[in-house]
Amino acid sequence: MYHRGFARTALVALLTVLLLAMPSLSVAQGGTPSPGDESELAPQLPTVDLPTLNEMNYRFELESVWTGSAGTPAELPVYLFEPIVYTEEDVARIAEELGVEGEITSQGAGSYSVSGNGSIFTSPGLLQYVSAAEPPDEDLPSNAEAVALAHEWLRTTGLLPANIGEGEVLATIETPARKIVGFQPATPSPLLSSTPGITVTIGPDATVIEARINWAEITESDVYLLRPVEDAFAQVASRQSYINATLPADQFPQGSTISGTATYDSVSIAYASSGVPGETQFLQPVYVFEGSVDVAEAEGTFDIVAYVPAIVTGLEPVG
Repeated sequence: MYHRGFARTALVALLTVLLLAMPSLSVAQGGTPSPGDESELAPQLPTVDLPTLNEMNYRFELESVWTGSAGTPAELPVYLFEPIVYTEEDVARIAEELGVEGEITSQGAGSYSVSGNGSIFTSPGLLQYVSAAEPPDEDLPSNAEAVALAHEWLRTTGLLPANIGEGEVLATIETPARKIVGFQPATPSPLLSSTPGITVTIGPDATVIEARINWAEITESDVYLLRPVEDAFAQVASRQSYINATLPADQFPQGSTISGTATYDSVSIAYASSGVPGETQFLQPVYVFEGSVDVAEAEGTFDIVAYVPAIVTGLEPVG
């Protein structure tokens, strides 16, 4: 009995030492854990929101050919973006800075409005300002001047975000005279989605008529392998991509079926949003194929662009 008890005691002690010496193990399901945290799971990406720029509702029945070469990265990060939410205190500070006098009204769900000498409206992810100023009947500034004026206005009012890229004039309106200046994030770039983004409407005599700020905090997330370019183009060839072509409306009325041959000779990377507002949202890479289309029964060629997700939804990140 003495020897059996001793043997059992020694076995229990040995097993205890082995168990204490073993590192803790965790199994990643659905994603690669972040470095230094083996229990953290990477998020599964929602379907990317590809641009739907075909305003004429064309139906494309094209034979597509790829003549370019792949010069895109093998992997890229996705980005998390969290829309800015304005508190009542934020609205009060902004109203004072913009000279908008009036009582702040809560409209529920994080939305506020104030009106007096101009107006401000906010909701989660949005700040809209409308000036009460009447621009003089003068010439508009040049495009470069309009961009500089919009940037300076954002800076002096405290509304200029840190991650803002270079602006550009999106549209010029003759009557009433306006220039609409747009800004997107510096990173990632270029961005196909309108959000995050800022537009500032400039009138004559450097008057800021309106501003619309759909901005967000953007942080780099996991790195993903990109699908091969040839695999992505297979979606274009099989008519499973989003397509936009610049066609003369007098030859191709709305709803026309467009047939012919599209030849794509270049590919680049852009980013687009994914995810439902109010939940986790991302900016994901998208392949942008560009080329020309030779349309049947039409003279000449026309520019064409096709968009394909660069990441297959459900793939695990590589880092």
